[in-house]
Amino acid sequence: MTLGEGKRKVLMLLDEYSGGGEITVDEDIEARMNDFFDIAQKDMAQWQAIIRRADVTLDGTGEEALPADVSRVLKLTRDGRRAKGCEIIDGKLLYPAGDTSVLTLDYIAVPETITPETEDTHAFEVSEDAANCLPFFVAAQQLIPDLVVDYGSFYAIYQQMKAALPRTLSMEGGVRQALYRR
Repeated sequence: MTLGEGKRKVLMLLDEYSGGGEITVDEDIEARMNDFFDIAQKDMAQWQAIIRRADVTLDGTGEEALPADVSRVLKLTRDGRRAKGCEIIDGKLLYPAGDTSVLTLDYIAVPETITPETEDTHAFEVSEDAANCLPFFVAAQQLIPDLVVDYGSFYAIYQQMKAALPRTLSMEGGVRQALYRR
């Protein structure tokens, strides 16, 4: 789903129609829409994580910057095995100087910030099922200052739809059979 499609769905939920059935544009609603979608997408990304993989080529200096969208590192491997001797501190990968190998980084990503200047063609980074929840969150936020119309029903639908989505399991931890371990 794109930002423009999400905005159209919010306007439909808010019943922003003219007498002829065309969707009308309310400047007050439009001015807040991108920021609300940014909040909604980041909230959804905490529920259903965006998991990415990147190859990190070490240059031998002992320090490499992580991708800007890293929220939490799940796994760091070299040739399919856990990379030893590496630490992640303050958004940087620290490793033994002289190492020029390629590491595979699995991580949870933060979605790109949606600003007021973001184009309507921008595609949400969450899954399509998660993106379908976002218009209900945004519609609820639009109605909070309205003293006549209750925002609670849209927010309740958002919470129900979100709860029905499968949570993304991180790749760390897990269950291991220890009784017959060799």
